[in-house]
Amino acid sequence: MEKHFPFTETPENSVGALGEIKLIARIREAFREISPPAPRGIGDDCAVLPAVPESFSAEVSAALPQRLVTTDSVIFSKHFDETVSPENAGAKLIRRNVSDIAATGGVSADAVLAFVMSGDVSAAWFKRFLSGIAGACIECGVELSGGDIASAPGKNFFSSTLALTGFSENPLLRTGACEGDFLYVTGTLGGSILKKHFDFRPRIAEGRFLAALAPETVHACIDVTDGLLKDHSALLPAGTHAEFDFRAIPISDDARTLGGNLIQRAFCDGEDYELLIAVAKTQADFFEKTWRENFSQTRISRIAKIVSGGENPELFRRLANARAYEHFLNGN
Repeated sequence: MEKHFPFTETPENSVGALGEIKLIARIREAFREISPPAPRGIGDDCAVLPAVPESFSAEVSAALPQRLVTTDSVIFSKHFDETVSPENAGAKLIRRNVSDIAATGGVSADAVLAFVMSGDVSAAWFKRFLSGIAGACIECGVELSGGDIASAPGKNFFSSTLALTGFSENPLLRTGACEGDFLYVTGTLGGSILKKHFDFRPRIAEGRFLAALAPETVHACIDVTDGLLKDHSALLPAGTHAEFDFRAIPISDDARTLGGNLIQRAFCDGEDYELLIAVAKTQADFFEKTWRENFSQTRISRIAKIVSGGENPELFRRLANARAYEHFLNGN
């Protein structure tokens, strides 16, 4: 397997040898297609953004009164390693942020980008990382409006953070689900470590569709990143739990390849970047029919019902001591 270490032991090939001014110039060149002219793009202390991006049509602009903001990072050895190409690592940074916007039913717009890295990062590796960012920005409709670079003390450190804005006329939230609602999930779950954690496409069109059905049909939505076990609980009203149909859990082919406890993989592997949706019980048939008409290529599975009671003994029995991802716990 080809390795893609971000760092170099040859000083003249490092970003440290370039210095900040040349490094920013290279970033500006790499992002020529996705960064508008200053002051909206790279060049000023602050980006000056219009209320609605000029690239949006009048029809879309009129229907998008609420602005969204999200931020997320990728860190070498935590969110990707040397088995992931720098292009895919850069693309992951964009897509994971866009997935948050998609889960609200929004449209992505402008972003700012920050890097913190040690001076031994390979200049060639970094150029490829920027290429991955640029390609994913074009793919997802994101324009870059500047950012920041900082040097990290020590060696072998690389982190990049994106702050992304978006718009939605009717944002879907994690709150809003009711007892009796059904939970649906797009796609399949588990096994993301094989490739899905970087090779995925945010459910942008699906999110827009869900927002158009809210609030009568769709009550809440979240993208599954930390694992179904943790993320589904964010949708549950107080005093309720999800009664899962374990036969309906959509297991990915990659999870089956990895083997082991497949239900545990589906609930705990994480980084699926699928949408988990709470749908009104009375609208379930309509929702499924309408989904099939609009997204025949995107699998949708009814996996649970929200019922009264704060605990789900069957879920705990099946997963034993397994847990989903949580920062700072168990070395995460």
